Amino acid sequence: MNGYRLGATFIKCISAEVLGSAAVNHPYLQAMREGDFPNIDLAFKDFAFQYGLYSTMFTRYVSAVIKNLSNTEHKKVLLANLAEEQGDTHDVDLPPGVLASVVGQPHASLYRRFQEALGIDADYCKTAQQCQTSLLWGQQFLQLCKMNECVGVGAIGIGTELVVSPIYDQILEGLKTHSNLTMTQRVFFDLHSQCDEEHAAQMLLITEDLAQDRTACEQIEYGARMAINMRVAFWDKMLERAHNFPASTLPAIEKLSAVGY
Repeated sequence: MNGYRLGATFIKCISAEVLGSAAVNHPYLQAMREGDFPNIDLAFKDFAFQYGLYSTMFTRYVSAVIKNLSNTEHKKVLLANLAEEQGDTHDVDLPPGVLASVVGQPHASLYRRFQEALGIDADYCKTAQQCQTSLLWGQQFLQLCKMNECVGVGAIGIGTELVVSPIYDQILEGLKTHSNLTMTQRVFFDLHSQCDEEHAAQMLLITEDLAQDRTACEQIEYGARMAINMRVAFWDKMLERAHNFPASTLPAIEKLSAVGY
């Protein structure tokens, strides 16, 4: 193949590129983690609303990829992930009371719990300005997942599952330090910062199976890079929005005790 990297070598290279990208290492995420916005409360609220326009469609993305998979074992892996997204049992390290609030709950419901805890109710949704970048991200990402199995796996695996855990770790640190949300209220992020590491490992194995010729690698790479570029464009826009909010006049929030479930 004229020296073109295939299989495990290709996966290692593209994974390193993605993890080192602005999708994971963005000034917006750094500011979220450090509470470094004029009004961190409004920044969290805006994030919760705008990100929901993309994230609550996640089961549609996974379903679109499943339809194109030719390998039965690959389908089983994604179907298990889909079942988990829809409320199947979670093997994660959470306090019993918090875990009880998660079992049987679709992840979309957990995200709505997070939104509601920040005050995003029906009235807010009616009046809030929807970010066009977020709306387009959800629509364009769905089309990416529908293209073919290599593009879809590249997008949902290397371009998404691989980066979600390090991204959510940063958001979670910010929520712990700069908000009064309990773990039960923010559990969407506590949950995904753990379970998506396993999802990423499974998706990398599937991607390695597919990456056996140059055409497949090029399609996987296209899916991954497009997914990363869409996420970076969203972070860019959210950073701009957050810096334009009026400065807060409230005192900084004291960090809650770890027992505040």
